[in-house]
Amino acid sequence: SNKETLQCLKEFHSQQTALLDAVLGENHISAVKEQTAGWELFDEAQVSCAKSVEKSQHILRNGARALWISFQNPPINMLSQSEWLDSDQYWQAFVEKHHFYHNHIASAVEDPESKEYDAKQKADLLKKWEAFDGRGTVRQNNKLLYQRPSYEYYDLYRGTLIEHMIYYLTKTGGDARMFPETMPVQWFAEIYSTRFNIYNVLQRRKRLEHESTLKRALHHDFHPDDLEHDGEAHFGKLIAKETATTELTVARLMGNYILFSDAYIPVQSGMAFYRAIQADGGKGTFYSLGSDVHCLFYKPAGEALTTPDPKECFTALADHASMTGRRFEVGYAAAFECFTDVLESRKEGLGGSWFTAPGETSSDAFMRRIKKSDPAYEIYKAYATEHAERWAGAKALSMDEAIAQMPEIERKYQLECEEYGNVIFGLSDEFSAAGKLEAEQISKLHDLGKLQAQLDSGAIVAVSAGAKVSKAADVAKIVEDFEASKDKAVDAVLATKVPALEKKK
Repeated sequence: SNKETLQCLKEFHSQQTALLDAVLGENHISAVKEQTAGWELFDEAQVSCAKSVEKSQHILRNGARALWISFQNPPINMLSQSEWLDSDQYWQAFVEKHHFYHNHIASAVEDPESKEYDAKQKADLLKKWEAFDGRGTVRQNNKLLYQRPSYEYYDLYRGTLIEHMIYYLTKTGGDARMFPETMPVQWFAEIYSTRFNIYNVLQRRKRLEHESTLKRALHHDFHPDDLEHDGEAHFGKLIAKETATTELTVARLMGNYILFSDAYIPVQSGMAFYRAIQADGGKGTFYSLGSDVHCLFYKPAGEALTTPDPKECFTALADHASMTGRRFEVGYAAAFECFTDVLESRKEGLGGSWFTAPGETSSDAFMRRIKKSDPAYEIYKAYATEHAERWAGAKALSMDEAIAQMPEIERKYQLECEEYGNVIFGLSDEFSAAGKLEAEQISKLHDLGKLQAQLDSGAIVAVSAGAKVSKAADVAKIVEDFEASKDKAVDAVLATKVPALEKKK
């Protein structure tokens, strides 16, 4: 078997050697030259590749040209029918389609390329052109805003009207019916300066809160979240609330004939008694208007009392609020102070007075400013008459008699203060809803055990009878008792008859 295997390997080697010798012995150059079939396919492939390269270069040039044109074209809002648009079919089609197919049309029911739709667009355009402001203004009587009378300007900008009217009434003490067509330019400058002073305070507070809380959106104090849409209603409510506060304050003064008694110092407490006699060392005289009037009046010896300045009154009120554990809102205090500054500026035109004209009493000045069509005119008129009658029968008191009457007067004065709170939060629409909501919040905080923390942190300050209340249980009890007695007090006040008005009937 080994001989056979060796013989096979020898024959295979001889065969392969002979084959290789035969291949090496052939003339390959002549064989290649003699082969002529199949070269047409190679030539066709070369031509096809050359055409593909030429087409690619053409596409590249067109793409570069399109990119250059697109980069040089102006933005959509600057499209016009001149220059490049006339020769650029792509942008012509773009403008055309954007005109017809847009979000503001209902393509499901309207055909934007129909003649009816074109006629509709044309009619709408003519309608807007002929009466564009909704007031019947046409091309023949159209005027720019600065060419129109001021009442049309104020008709468009109601907020500006309120701002200018408040300033005019505060500055002059006049009547809204005498509001001028155009105020002096200096007044407009003062309005701007006053607005800046108020917003300077509001913006500082807003910045502090914004930086401390990192909230995304905040609004100024005494402003709504959406000033553009809710501003008119918000400031309307704010003015109504201030009106109600003023009316309630005047009513409180009228209750003991303090209103119009500006030549005397009203005394309703021991502290007021002490400060009154300090005015002249006790040399003056006390007067009483009757046992049903819970107030004494002190007239200092010497010259008659002058009407205090508005700034002086504001300072005294702010100091009293601070001493009794309360304080004004910072923005409200800034607006109040600006208001008193404008009031004091009246002195230039009223001979040094800001409320009364020379030789005029406060009663006459007050009644002069009230319209006879005002629902409260008859009430104030009856009060002025009764006020004069009371002072005609006033009784002078000695120092001992005045001291003897003070304990009872002060006791009744404290009762009045309590009932006044009932009237505010039970009778006035501007305060009743807010008072009820705050009472519910106090009760809820107490039930959840969170009221004491609010009192300790100063977030809630409770004051009762001139003293600060620091315990949550006491605060909740006071609120509960107030809510229970409020309605009874309101019924008693409504049942009270005013003698002066009864006489007129």
